[in-house]
Amino acid sequence: MPALGELYDTADARLSQVPGALRAGLDTSQRAALAADLDRFLTRLQASFGGTEPTRAIVASDLTAHLAMAQTEVRTALRLLPEPSPTDAGRARMLFTEATHAVSAVRDVIESHRSVDRMPLTPYAYHFSSQPALDYLTRRTADLAWQAGQISHELTQGMMHPGVADALTNARRYLDQAAVFGRAGTRNTDPAAAAFPLALPVEPVQVGADPTHRLPAGLEDDCERLSRASFEVLHDRTDHRLSGSDVQHLSRWAAMGRLLSGRLLLRVADQHPDAPTAEALRSAAGHLRDAAQAWQGAAAKWRRIVDVADPRAHPKLPPPSYEIVRRGQVVQLPQVVPHPAAVIMHTSVTRLGKLLYGPQWSPDGVARGPGQPRPAGEILTDTRGEGRLAATLYRLPATGRQLALAAPAAIQRAKSGLVTDSPEHRPPGLDRGIHWYPIHEHQAEPLCVAYEAVGRAEEAAAASLLRVAENAGTAVPRALLDIAAYRQLAAGPGEQGTPDRARVRQQERAAAAKSRSTGYHVLPAAVSLGPKTDDSAAVGPRKELPEHRRGTHTSR
Repeated sequence: MPALGELYDTADARLSQVPGALRAGLDTSQRAALAADLDRFLTRLQASFGGTEPTRAIVASDLTAHLAMAQTEVRTALRLLPEPSPTDAGRARMLFTEATHAVSAVRDVIESHRSVDRMPLTPYAYHFSSQPALDYLTRRTADLAWQAGQISHELTQGMMHPGVADALTNARRYLDQAAVFGRAGTRNTDPAAAAFPLALPVEPVQVGADPTHRLPAGLEDDCERLSRASFEVLHDRTDHRLSGSDVQHLSRWAAMGRLLSGRLLLRVADQHPDAPTAEALRSAAGHLRDAAQAWQGAAAKWRRIVDVADPRAHPKLPPPSYEIVRRGQVVQLPQVVPHPAAVIMHTSVTRLGKLLYGPQWSPDGVARGPGQPRPAGEILTDTRGEGRLAATLYRLPATGRQLALAAPAAIQRAKSGLVTDSPEHRPPGLDRGIHWYPIHEHQAEPLCVAYEAVGRAEEAAAASLLRVAENAGTAVPRALLDIAAYRQLAAGPGEQGTPDRARVRQQERAAAAKSRSTGYHVLPAAVSLGPKTDDSAAVGPRKELPEHRRGTHTSR
């Protein structure tokens, strides 16, 4: 789905071609059909920027009033014209239809970021609560109003009916005035609003047999889904919570994705004729390698930690003894559906591998060797140049930064079901037959800190890719949108925000120190764990621990 600015550009381009298609001569029935198209377009145009409450309150009243008056005049002309024939089709009407569809999609894109009860679904949902973003809608609407006025003027040429000619002339005058009022006071529009995307659902997606030139668009869609997933995790907006196994798998796939992204840049750099551009590509590849190491380091922190509610990720278990099998004390691990975010991250890695090595590449075949990379020319053809390649790969660390910010929230919610067999954290005096026990605060804290390091590495990688795109002359307005979204996520739940992350982290450390001294786990007041739930129901029966417990063995 195109971004908001692309929809407006499409509508503007189609409308600008309509007057030229009308100069071949029109009969009365054709004028009636085109006037009906103009009426439908004005209806959609007014609805396109009236979808949200803040827009209706702030958008220039003169613009809306003149659009309404212009539509009244067009409908007056329609009453005086004969009934349009359904067979009156042509290039002009086709262009009008495409412009109307593009304008209709504007509201759909904006509304996709909120639910039916107006709750935000993504971190971008708050973007149009700012005046510059609303001014962008006003300015683009004014530009389309001016184009519609030109079409209304063309419809009056050669019109013999004086009433129709007067109505369409008045419509053109109101549309021109609407354009003037809409452009006035909107010079400081938000350029990031042009990159406002369609919110995609967080659902598992797989890589089909698409040609390689479609892989970059698929990567961008994967990032849209992961961004929404990070918002849902941070705000606890989904019933399918991110488990410890999901976070671990997501971290490992993210590390592999950053490595493949870096290899893509190195492949292009090795065959690039311009030395400064090649050096910039290698520098960005180095930052992506650092991000991969940070993700891998975060995944390594899960060693010897298992989520009993979802033990898909667990250490290698020894085979059960004969005595345990004879007593019937073998317990099967629960089968849990992975979180869609983990599946989407796996899919993004597959797309990157296919872009680098070809359609035959698969993550399952990495052990046998990835094969030979594709020629740099083919990669640049599929990604439309090194600038667009950098802009596409930028989306990965930008989204990864949001996921790293949400990971500690997922860990906090899953902490009551996390167990370990770490000898150094074994509670004193614990029965020797108990091999797994709840994690200590000394293990939970490094997990959260590791993802803070991931966020810093992803930020550096995103900045380096933006520099490559800038040097190649490729604008990335989406970067401004991502910065605002990250600030919204970092502010915490609620549109007004919560205490900053540094203060929350300080309070968490103080609470951890208090819990170590008193033996009780204390949470700081600033930390929101979401609605209260029945932990015993979420974790499951204690007998489903992943290894021996009081003589009971768990098999894979």
